[in-house]
Amino acid sequence: MGIIFLTVLTSGCIRFSTTETKTFSNGNMSFSYPDNFMDITEPENNNSSSSWQGIVKLGNNNLMNMQLIQVDKNTGESSPAIARDNGVLKVKNMSTGEVLSIATETNSNGIMVEKSTYKQEQPVFGILIYNDMFFKIDGVLYAISVYGPDSNEPQITKTANIVFQSIK
Repeated sequence: MGIIFLTVLTSGCIRFSTTETKTFSNGNMSFSYPDNFMDITEPENNNSSSSWQGIVKLGNNNLMNMQLIQVDKNTGESSPAIARDNGVLKVKNMSTGEVLSIATETNSNGIMVEKSTYKQEQPVFGILIYNDMFFKIDGVLYAISVYGPDSNEPQITKTANIVFQSIK
């Protein structure tokens, strides 16, 4: 039994969480995230009628703790509170969604962030938990969503807190 565990441990299938981070920056805004995430951004669909533009999508490489970070921006006139409230309304109107919390918080860098946490059932992936953050820097509205299976809620919450505290 010990040999099997050691083999699994050394093969990279299990990774103990660390507090080491990387930093994402688009030149205007930046944040930190756990170092086991990598860029998995797909080419953007330019046919979208949405005013939101995808910036980056990050995914971790830990199959035992799947998480994603999606970053979007909107140069329209919407405020972070309106963007958050629109998202909350969509979740409330879904039969498969449940809003868990809504808050306005300022991080240690002085950035005011409108936050919402909710669960939503997806046909293929089951129940996912989302931690959404909306904020403005230099007139640009950003949305960062940290999400994954609700079975990983503690790890997803930890990642969302790392992101939130480091936004600048």
